Amino acid sequence: MSEPPAKAPGTPLVLAEAGQTKYTIVIPATACAAEEYAAEELAHFLEEMTGATFPVQRDDVPAASCEITIGDTTRQRLDELPADLTPQAWEGFVIVRDGARLSILGNIPRATLYGVYDFLHEELGCRFLTPEVNHVPKHATLEVNAASRRFDPVTEYREIWNGFSHQPQHYKSPNEKTRFDDAWAARNHLNLFGSTPDMEAMLGKVKWVGPSFVHTFNYMIPVEEHFDAHPEYFSEVDGVRVSEHDGFMTQLCLTNPDVLRLCLEKAREWIDSEVPNPHSKFLVSVTINDTDIFCKCPPCVAINEEEGVDEGGTKMRFVNAIATELAKDYSNVAVETMIYKTDVPKKTPPASNVIIRNVSGINWQHSLHDPDCPASVRMTARFRELSAATSSKGIYNWSKHTDFADFLNPNPNLRFTATNFRIMNEHGVVGPFAQNQQSPGTEMQELRFYVIARAMWRPDSDSVETITEFCKLCYGAAGDDVLRYVNFLHDEYCNIAPDLPLDDAFIARSNAILAQAESKAETPETRQRVATYRLPTWKIQLDRACGEIGKVFSFPVEWPFRIDPADEGLAANWQGTDSFDDWQRMRIDNHWTLQGEPHRGVAWYGIAFDLPDANGAPLALWFDAIDGDTDVFVDGIKIGEQKLSANLAWIQGFFVALPDDLAPGPHVLTLRLEKHDQNAGIWRPVSIIDMSVPIPAELRTIGERFLEVARNAKLMTISECYGEPYDQVEKMLYPRIEFFLKHG
Repeated sequence: MSEPPAKAPGTPLVLAEAGQTKYTIVIPATACAAEEYAAEELAHFLEEMTGATFPVQRDDVPAASCEITIGDTTRQRLDELPADLTPQAWEGFVIVRDGARLSILGNIPRATLYGVYDFLHEELGCRFLTPEVNHVPKHATLEVNAASRRFDPVTEYREIWNGFSHQPQHYKSPNEKTRFDDAWAARNHLNLFGSTPDMEAMLGKVKWVGPSFVHTFNYMIPVEEHFDAHPEYFSEVDGVRVSEHDGFMTQLCLTNPDVLRLCLEKAREWIDSEVPNPHSKFLVSVTINDTDIFCKCPPCVAINEEEGVDEGGTKMRFVNAIATELAKDYSNVAVETMIYKTDVPKKTPPASNVIIRNVSGINWQHSLHDPDCPASVRMTARFRELSAATSSKGIYNWSKHTDFADFLNPNPNLRFTATNFRIMNEHGVVGPFAQNQQSPGTEMQELRFYVIARAMWRPDSDSVETITEFCKLCYGAAGDDVLRYVNFLHDEYCNIAPDLPLDDAFIARSNAILAQAESKAETPETRQRVATYRLPTWKIQLDRACGEIGKVFSFPVEWPFRIDPADEGLAANWQGTDSFDDWQRMRIDNHWTLQGEPHRGVAWYGIAFDLPDANGAPLALWFDAIDGDTDVFVDGIKIGEQKLSANLAWIQGFFVALPDDLAPGPHVLTLRLEKHDQNAGIWRPVSIIDMSVPIPAELRTIGERFLEVARNAKLMTISECYGEPYDQVEKMLYPRIEFFLKHG
């Protein structure tokens, strides 16, 4: 941390006493919006602390002895500071003590605002915990032992990505702009603000131009617009130019000169469409699509061989060529590219205006200095390699902090957050990016986001201390028990992989601790926030119970299976077949695409079964997970479907009620599945459930409370998905739980 020792504070300053203050807040006569906002925030929180009103005035009035100045004023100018107090970083700031006067100045207006928040945090004890909860200490007499100090952040880009906050192409409604944004982000020193143009205009930001900050090749040269006329623009695989391969989009041919020309034109178009902002850093992403189907034409192969890598040499030369041309006209724009599914070239370094972003597989449950953690060993070696390749300008890093298959899955990975950001910085990372849960109400989200934000701004902090403080301040009387749960989770389950089921002991212990926390919550709002900690455990219990309570029949793991390349099955009445002699066999415990069947599109599963005699009780089919649009038929008659997009539905179970008049005895179940990309098929058990079997009262309460708490939290998604995210819970998760509650 570039932070020289603070100068001796001398006599404490009395900022307010008995609800009165002698201090005014002074801003420049020509203050910009960010400086005005900084003064408003400081005045607001000082008044909340003391009850005193701190007036804000311009510096064109006579100076007084008791002032807090914000920005470059006639009282204190940045260019008049001694060298040891002059901030060096882009977002560096200084707090100057001169007698009874305090001055907060930054290299840019946003840095001045950060200085105000840092002063409120470090000197006055304020904590900006969640968008709804701030901790603001109350003082009858507010004294501050402020000393002159300089602070230069060691990072130039800090972002917690929560899915939709800065990719407007993904939102369908204002509610999808998630809550950890704008004001909360600024108060916690994150410098990418996603959804409010006013905030961006006022403060500036680290901003990617164009429609996306990642995976931009298909935005630059869309396959649907260009492939038919120019297949040579796209990857050559096994001697053939293709637009997709094994269900995945291909890459561009990076040795084709027309590809370079078109991508450069698109980059210029994106830059030129951006509103200039002198306080922003602009970047254009030139990054591969999210696949590993690279071009294998002879020129591309030859360059990668020259660079000593399987993939990555062509990309670096291509990115450098674009960056070199852009540098001629856009001195304020950098080109960013990811080291993702590719290697670091051995010969060609990035151009001076190219920023490399590493995609790291850090195991956040361990320190990067842990020699017994293979992920840590790999990543520190990778950071050393990248630092050497990029000289001293630093790199950005993309890390993942949650279980993207289930945002509600307990994931105890917070204790080493600051430690690992500090180690990353020591290895050249100046732009930490934390990909996270896309929805409110997910596992420990409030705590998780605060811990990460704190660690990004001050990697020399202690995340264990941050966790402790947050729990005690955010949840009041319930805080000790919430902390007890967080510690229990980290102590007992830190080394359990996120995709493994958690045991009955965990369920019992977590429910007991958090029930006690709930009982101590002092307000309905706090009780709701504490209750969100219970959603993961409740979901584990409900997930297990859906396929077990009332189960009367388990289908075998191997089913007849038939691909339908021409989509003729419905017309040919495959749904009504009574013979599977000409069908192949496929297991239902894994996707068909992972069992050697490369087909993408329409396929059918079918099986003959004997329906048990349930004495007239209502029965239902339980599908633990199907990846693909699904039509369900019994004896040729459609009885249900699951039609959500694949990225919403692939990991969620669902019920289909069997007809009430379905007689015991032999029947045929057929499923039509459709999936045109990536993996597809039934991949978890299928069973028949007797819905007359009652569920335990405790479990019924859990289901009802889950629906109540999740809806109050505005739960939006439980796994990584785009398009219509609310559909995942509103059209699948909630209906499944509601159907389950019909038991008995």
